[in-house]
Amino acid sequence: MALPEYRAAIAEPALPKERKEASKGQAGPKGYRAVKDKYAKVEKFAITITVLCALVVLLSSLATQVTLSNQNRALQDLQNESVAIGLENQNLEQEVQELSRYDRIIEIAKELGLKMNEANVRNVTR
Repeated sequence: MALPEYRAAIAEPALPKERKEASKGQAGPKGYRAVKDKYAKVEKFAITITVLCALVVLLSSLATQVTLSNQNRALQDLQNESVAIGLENQNLEQEVQELSRYDRIIEIAKELGLKMNEANVRNVTR
């Protein structure tokens, strides 16, 4: 196992004190900081705009998905209603066919005391 002094020496290479102190007090070129700040502001602005655009796209996508789901549900409801109305129409057409049978009409006419006049009968086809 390594000694604590040895670990510290490995973790931080030794620099002369003068060099460390000189780097602390030394500033970069005069205009460098202003340019760096300018670019930092531009980068922050660009990142902010990018994040806002991403949020707008995300929210619009979410809204589109919700609208699409609602429209699909409404379409399914209309299709189910259409099928139900179609079945009801078929049942009613069958009932009309049963009620308009010739034998049934003649039977009702006899019950009511009506007579058949063949000269006044017309056959109509659809």
